[in-house]
Amino acid sequence: MNKEPSTKTSRQLIWDAIVEMDSLQQAISRQRLVEVTGLPFHIVDDHVSRMIEVDGTLRRVVDGVFEMVKGYTAPRPVLFTDLDDGMTLIEVGEQQLRVWPRELRIIGLRTSGNAQQFSFLQLQHDMGLMGQDLHMQHAAERREAAARLKQLEDANAELHKLLTERSAQGALI
Repeated sequence: MNKEPSTKTSRQLIWDAIVEMDSLQQAISRQRLVEVTGLPFHIVDDHVSRMIEVDGTLRRVVDGVFEMVKGYTAPRPVLFTDLDDGMTLIEVGEQQLRVWPRELRIIGLRTSGNAQQFSFLQLQHDMGLMGQDLHMQHAAERREAAARLKQLEDANAELHKLLTERSAQGALI
């Protein structure tokens, strides 16, 4: 199988990666952009800086982490109502759709992947928070252990000094 070289510009590669990460609700970082695009840091940084300062399509959250500046409004309200005749009324903003149970099942099958993706994203987020909590607990325990070790080393040095002094006094007697 022949793979044709990409005709996309580095800017387009970076933008496509940003849009994909945003749609998956992943953090957009310069490190991740380098990993995904395969471009060096200086090229990613140059394009991202222009997207922030010139285009206004991105905004800096913290150093090295960005988010898209979106120009669209909040999502329209979505309502599902079960009707007496067995149909389901789906309302999206001003639009209405009346569907039979079989049609509703088909819609459910087609959108179940999106629901799973959202579920996995939430799980990923929760696992990240748990990992961060564990890391913070481990760091606190290491600090406590280091402080306790320092106390024990100081006490040991004092005992060693006292023992040395007594040995020296005993040798003089």
